Amino acid sequence: MKQNPKASQLLTHARLVLLAGLGMCLTHLPAIAAEDTNLEVVTVSATPVSVAEAGSSVSIITAEDILIKNAATLQELLREVPGFAVTQAGSGGALTQLRVRGAEANQVLVLIDGIEANDIAQGGGFDFSSLLTTGIERIEIVRGPQSALWGSDAMAGVVHIITQARERVPGTRFGITTEAGSFGTLRSAFSIRHGTPSARINLSVESLATDGTNISRTGKEDDGFENTSVNLAGEYQLADTLALSFTARHTATTTAIDTFGPAGLPIDADLESDSTYQYFGFGIQHEVNDAITQQLNLGRFNSANRSDVKTNQIRNFTEGTKDTVRYQLNLARAAQRLSVRAEHETEHFRQRGAVAPFSDPNQNRKFQTTSLAVEYRYDGERVNLSVSARRDDNSDFKDASSWRVTGNLPLDNDATILFASVGASVKNPTFTERFGYFTNFIGNPDLEPEESLGWEAGIRHSWLEGRLSAGLAWFNEDLDREINGFVYVPAQGGFTAENSTGESNRSGLELESSWAPTSNLELTANFTYLDATQEDATGRDQIEVRRPKYSGAVTATYRWDKAALHLAVSHTGTQEDDFFPPVPPYQQKVKLGAFTLASLSGHYQMTRHITLTGRLENIGDENYEQVYGYRSPGASGYVGIRLSW
Repeated sequence: MKQNPKASQLLTHARLVLLAGLGMCLTHLPAIAAEDTNLEVVTVSATPVSVAEAGSSVSIITAEDILIKNAATLQELLREVPGFAVTQAGSGGALTQLRVRGAEANQVLVLIDGIEANDIAQGGGFDFSSLLTTGIERIEIVRGPQSALWGSDAMAGVVHIITQARERVPGTRFGITTEAGSFGTLRSAFSIRHGTPSARINLSVESLATDGTNISRTGKEDDGFENTSVNLAGEYQLADTLALSFTARHTATTTAIDTFGPAGLPIDADLESDSTYQYFGFGIQHEVNDAITQQLNLGRFNSANRSDVKTNQIRNFTEGTKDTVRYQLNLARAAQRLSVRAEHETEHFRQRGAVAPFSDPNQNRKFQTTSLAVEYRYDGERVNLSVSARRDDNSDFKDASSWRVTGNLPLDNDATILFASVGASVKNPTFTERFGYFTNFIGNPDLEPEESLGWEAGIRHSWLEGRLSAGLAWFNEDLDREINGFVYVPAQGGFTAENSTGESNRSGLELESSWAPTSNLELTANFTYLDATQEDATGRDQIEVRRPKYSGAVTATYRWDKAALHLAVSHTGTQEDDFFPPVPPYQQKVKLGAFTLASLSGHYQMTRHITLTGRLENIGDENYEQVYGYRSPGASGYVGIRLSW
């Protein structure tokens, strides 16, 4: 990627200013706040429910966590979540996928302020490298089957990114962040929040540019990345019983990419891919009376992706748009709640590219789903139960049903909580799988939705008035008709997608604990054991790729009055990956080595309005690959200044 001379000069000046505070930054640095089990979350159920009452595994990442860790993007935060496997194909800005409890990357739903953000133009997953962190208030994570509430894509869980503050704080607050560091990285952000007794509005603008590192095993070309994001969200209370909310987000990225050499591995190339992501949402919440509430939400997500292919001078292009209309009616009486949700989604897919002898990628497609979902909740003094069901009427293929039952049983004055859930989920075939064309892949329009039956059972216990806690979850998921996107068809000289006849199984254990031995220090640890297999054509179990059998993380956070220090160490065990050489056999299994990453981050508040920040990543300069053939960055350091008033 070409270096902008003006940006380079600004980067040089920023480094001179910021390096002056490096020593102070790194001697007073932060950690993750203890999770408040009384915190209400909006993702677990059709109506808000506290973490303590949930019948599923829930994790919360707060705005404080993001600030303490000075996180620019979400990858490193997600590595500390039990059951999560994060893979990034190279340096910053490269495609970053998330696999939850052994599921595929497009089997976890990502929401941004309630808007479904999975990229239907790029295989139905979500690229976490595209999401910068300024303006994020919290991230709610629910693991396990969630299709009964959220439909397709929520087979393994939901990651809900929320930019709207919970409370209306009167007045106006401003924030400016500047950070510079390794690999020619410069990040700048501006935010403003304004609140009145009846309204609130948040605006944030953030820019990240980096020269990057060389992702290929050979050569010297660095692969850079640029990201500019603008986020606007707000709410207005028209009356005591009527409120309006809105959200809008625009992200534009440019990523340097490599091509594949004769050996089938990445080699240096002067290529770029450009993407834009746009999210729009509008909601009306109406409280009819103490027992009846209703809400109407409109949402749109659009993504446009262009890749530069110099061999034929044609830029491949894909675009996807999803429009959602969702109405929900809630009835409440004493400990009981009944919610009815009606939803209609329309998806548009557009693709342009060079015509090949055996396929024409130029096409426009449309798909619609009309859904009805019902949830009943009982939240009593000694037990919490929920039952939900959903029916999806699909325009192009088989209709689908999903359901879920959860239970939560507090014991020992709420010091011990037993919880369990079981549910059936679905995942619709993507446009790419049905109609896509790239390199030598031809889609299959006859695919059917994937179906799964999953359950989990767990226990959470706390001691010492909540200062020490531990949890254990045991989970299992059986997946039928899994879509295999790499089926070689000799007659067409390429690959296609097919529903597998065998069964896939994902099972394992998640352990997590936290301990606050003093009011200043907090320690956390988690460990995940995963067994993810898929039957091949002969009925033999094969290990699924990019799913480590063992993974975990430990963190330590220490807080002073004006400073904080956060140390995180994450471990990813050995795992398998697919390799596609240019000669038969066209698909081979390869092994990725285990790696351990350590990071140190923190801040020091110099004055009421000025805070110095620092962050070290991959302290041990680990040499590792998360995707076969793609090198990950080595050790790096970043310093910055945050201004707030």
